[in-house]
Amino acid sequence: MGKTDTNQAKLQLDRRKTSSPAGDGLELGTEKVPDVASGEEQDLRQILVAMQHSLTQINRKIDSLSYRMDRMTERLDKHAERLDQSDMRVSEVEDGQTELATSQVKQNKELSSLRLKVDDLEACSQKNNLHIVGIAESTVIDNMEGLIEQLLVQLLGRATFSDLFIVERAHRSLAARPPP
Repeated sequence: MGKTDTNQAKLQLDRRKTSSPAGDGLELGTEKVPDVASGEEQDLRQILVAMQHSLTQINRKIDSLSYRMDRMTERLDKHAERLDQSDMRVSEVEDGQTELATSQVKQNKELSSLRLKVDDLEACSQKNNLHIVGIAESTVIDNMEGLIEQLLVQLLGRATFSDLFIVERAHRSLAARPPP
């Protein structure tokens, strides 16, 4: 077929378009389109099929990417949840550590105070002091230690003391004398 046949077919199609009573498009009827038109149509169909195939592949890849993104989102959500739980545990540990540090400072102060008291009690317990009341202030005694030894043996008995019983030091109270 030549160019004239193709041109005639196009003219007929154009006439049918414009002469359509409804004016809404092309009416082909039962006429065959020349081979040239069917060749272009086949090319267009092949292009359309190739585009549909490409679109299908693109859709598959998009679906695959969407699935992967969903999985990654789920993983991120799980990691975020774990991170939140870890943050809570760390916060609890820090709070506990702060309480322990405060308690330790308080206990150290109390321990220091108790040590001072124990040291004082230990120092006092090493002293074997006796306070004897009732000896007249007016009595003049040259050997106060001897007087105390005699007084203790007389009051408590010789059997109470060992043979090495010694009064190391004896003195009168430093308090003011009572009025007569």
